[in-house]
Amino acid sequence: MRLLTFTPAIDRRLGALLKPDLIIGLQEAYACYLRVAEKNVLGRELASILIPNDMTAFLRGGDRSLEAARRASDFVVDRLASRDEVEAFRRAGILHDESEVRIHAPVPRPGAVISAGKNFSDHVGEMSTRSAPAFPVAFPKMPHTITGPTENIPYPKETEKLDYEVELAIVIGKPCHNVRKEEAFEYVAGYTAFNDISARDVIRRENETGIFLMGKNFPGFSPMGPCLVLRDEVPDPQSLKLESRVNGEVRQSSDLSYMIFKIADLIAYWSQIGLKPGDIITSGTPRGVAAGRKEGQSPWWLRPGDLVEAEVETIGCLRNRIVPEP
Repeated sequence: MRLLTFTPAIDRRLGALLKPDLIIGLQEAYACYLRVAEKNVLGRELASILIPNDMTAFLRGGDRSLEAARRASDFVVDRLASRDEVEAFRRAGILHDESEVRIHAPVPRPGAVISAGKNFSDHVGEMSTRSAPAFPVAFPKMPHTITGPTENIPYPKETEKLDYEVELAIVIGKPCHNVRKEEAFEYVAGYTAFNDISARDVIRRENETGIFLMGKNFPGFSPMGPCLVLRDEVPDPQSLKLESRVNGEVRQSSDLSYMIFKIADLIAYWSQIGLKPGDIITSGTPRGVAAGRKEGQSPWWLRPGDLVEAEVETIGCLRNRIVPEP
């Protein structure tokens, strides 16, 4: 199942993507299922508890919420052959055309975003780093930097070297503390695409006097989405391909096998500080970033007007336009 956060009118809703152009409003669908299939007069109240319209709250509901979402989805899918049912679902706010709604990041405000750095062997090489780290290293991405899969990214006045980094985002599905690598995937809710936007010159200035923070955390610097693809639909996430494009030109093309510390390593390592449902760990990025260009090569820094695409195989594609800062 592919879960997403969308706005059909004013309030955000939790949905499931049926196909590229059709979305189920899960809370409304589950309420209908309970009323019709189980004759439960408290369907609306129960649906609001088991399928809240917030992804983090939904993930905290664990298996009960996931089962409710699956029943809601199956209930709608089984009735799609009937035109009358489809129209009734549309009137009830259960079915929505993708073109008529706004898609947000699937987890609009995660509790924590831990973004791995120096974690792809090919990227370490292009950045002329002497050696790979001995243990996972990361930096925080502030939750307020999260933005949707098609939202514009403001170009900060503080930078002249704006960069892109396609990554896989791993979304934690249940409380996770001191877990072993062998059991790490049991704590994964699913995966989504991520673009770690970076102001490289700001980062370098920060590094002169301490640890960088601002260069990774301007508004809109964390595009994510479009869907949260549940773990059981991605049997081998470690082999997924990554690609980034700027104005249609391929910049990065690699796969997650180049990760120095694999997905399970990252989860196990960062579980030492304690992770919660809705927290996010990102994979790090492969070679091909603008900062990796050498003397004599044409610069690849992003500029206002550029369309940046960050795609993860089977997961989805982000398409964000760089625009002047207001």
